[in-house]
Amino acid sequence: MDDARELILQDVRCFHDEQRGRLRPITLLVGENSTGKTTFLGCFRVLHRMFSGLTLDEFLDFNEEPFAMGSFRDIVRSRRGPSGRIDEFKIGLRIDRAPDDIMSPYELSVTFYEKGSEPVASSLRFQFDSDAFLELRSGEDGTIVQIPDCAEEMNGVPLVHAMLMLNLLIDPPDWTRSRPGLPTLKPIADYLHGLFPRREVTSRPPAIPRSIGVELPNLPELISVAPLRSKPKRTYDPIRETASPEGEHVPMLMMRLDRTDTPHWKSLHDDLVKFGRGAGLFADIKVKRHGKQTNDPFQLQVKVRSGSHANLMDVGYGVSQSLPILVDVLERSDRRREHKCAFLLQQPEVHLHPRGQAELASLFVQAFKKSGNRFLIETHSDYIIDRVRISVRKGLLKPDDVSVLYFEPRGSAVAIHNMTLDKHGNLLDAPGGYRDFFVKETDELLGFAD
Repeated sequence: MDDARELILQDVRCFHDEQRGRLRPITLLVGENSTGKTTFLGCFRVLHRMFSGLTLDEFLDFNEEPFAMGSFRDIVRSRRGPSGRIDEFKIGLRIDRAPDDIMSPYELSVTFYEKGSEPVASSLRFQFDSDAFLELRSGEDGTIVQIPDCAEEMNGVPLVHAMLMLNLLIDPPDWTRSRPGLPTLKPIADYLHGLFPRREVTSRPPAIPRSIGVELPNLPELISVAPLRSKPKRTYDPIRETASPEGEHVPMLMMRLDRTDTPHWKSLHDDLVKFGRGAGLFADIKVKRHGKQTNDPFQLQVKVRSGSHANLMDVGYGVSQSLPILVDVLERSDRRREHKCAFLLQQPEVHLHPRGQAELASLFVQAFKKSGNRFLIETHSDYIIDRVRISVRKGLLKPDDVSVLYFEPRGSAVAIHNMTLDKHGNLLDAPGGYRDFFVKETDELLGFAD
């Protein structure tokens, strides 16, 4: 999300007219059930996959866990009546750049159609603020059949190759010499060079190559966390430490650090205990070994307030449900890590007491401040929202660090409202539907008449 500033959806499930959600370091998705918040997260994940250098077959997967979005007809908006059914949908990103970047801001959108029962990319469009645009359209075989003002020899070039080529750095003027494996893409390179004016950067040494005209988004590593995490076990048998949205890898990671990297484990342990005490969840946590080898069984034990340690199975469910989030966020906020992450979190507050929910929000704020990691959070928790607002009021966050997206149902469709905060943590631009619900509840609590 480093470059991405808005997610764009059109004709995706409950989203009718084009809807835009502003993306900031901490983005909160709020609204009633079944208003498209999880769909919003799933679409962002698909775009992330598309522009992270994966292959064509992989980046069209709308069903990678935890976002099982179904077939094309499950994803495209349903429409009945004389207008007929809808045969394509669009998702996209608004990409901004730093003020000193030679690239212009642009919007990148991908249109999908149905092939068999699956969504397949049919076009890729770059729309620039200068009103110039580049649009690549593909035929049924996945190759380009249309590109504005470009030579016919582009026909037959796979759309995915052209997409990946857009991000190449080249040495002008003879880029084919430096990229001999892609000579058929020279027409699109020539087209991009003349697409829109560039600002000259006199401080750049001439030996450093420059882009051909369009750079794909700079997106951080993505970590998805499911709304329900894996159930705790009384005893764990070591298996592969493969990350999963349900957090099945977390006990294995904790065991490995405890047995092979004592300083690292101590740092993580201390951070976990600090959170556990602040949230009222636990006073200590440890890995109990059943043998000296890394492949021997082990247990996770927790001390709640005072007394002795108890098995993770025997304490409140909130501990085991929050542990995958805590470990992943704390681990990936370590200053030793070079690359930033973006977390897609679904209802991180599940099974947590309000105190724990508020502390969880503080953890996200601290992680962003420490490492620059981003958070896109689907939540029903007032305590998470309020703690983020308090962080702005206290100066821990800037107002521009936070975006609150309210998903408002309108009949069979949903509208996304972009809300921001002022320096006091007050919500700005809140629509009537948001205020009607929350203000009414507060008024009733205070004893005011309807």
